Amino acid sequence: MSDGWSWVTESRYPSFCIVLARSKTPEELLQDYGVPPQKIEGIMKLEEAEEAFPFDQVDHLIRVGGVRGWSFSYEDRIPLGGTKGVRERVSGSTETLEIFKGGDGTNFFRRMKNGSRLEAFEPRNPIDVSGDGPFLISETLQERFQPGGGGRRALTALTDAISENYGITVDREVLKGPLLTVALRN
Repeated sequence: MSDGWSWVTESRYPSFCIVLARSKTPEELLQDYGVPPQKIEGIMKLEEAEEAFPFDQVDHLIRVGGVRGWSFSYEDRIPLGGTKGVRERVSGSTETLEIFKGGDGTNFFRRMKNGSRLEAFEPRNPIDVSGDGPFLISETLQERFQPGGGGRRALTALTDAISENYGITVDREVLKGPLLTVALRN
């Protein structure tokens, strides 16, 4: 049985960036990141990737997989998925969802389509949304989350809204399992 998105609030995941791209393969998603095929380390489980690429030796660890017609990238080090160039390439011909959880308590959500920002907001304040709309996720979140509810509850409400509107979940078992893995050093 899936535990859904419950991992997003766990201390094991203090900081991460996850980008979901509709109708792209994991390999296409890595191309959008600017990763040539020869840089792909292969398919590795989380434990194998962490052992092979310790935090102090690798700046960027990108793990990529697919779920329900979407590809996703997961990064828990210096994230590339939220950078302007990667964001524009990934969303250039599809719809994308980006969740950023910062170790300092900063959280952010962005939804884009065909290179345009549809909505962007801090999950604790979905009413302060920017973008061209429609504000699909922020409106769902406003219905469910009361301001002042805290970052953990805001992230839970955000991932619930994503599941409700898109039917996609990236659960803990998927993240621990075998995924395409790329390790990059600055």
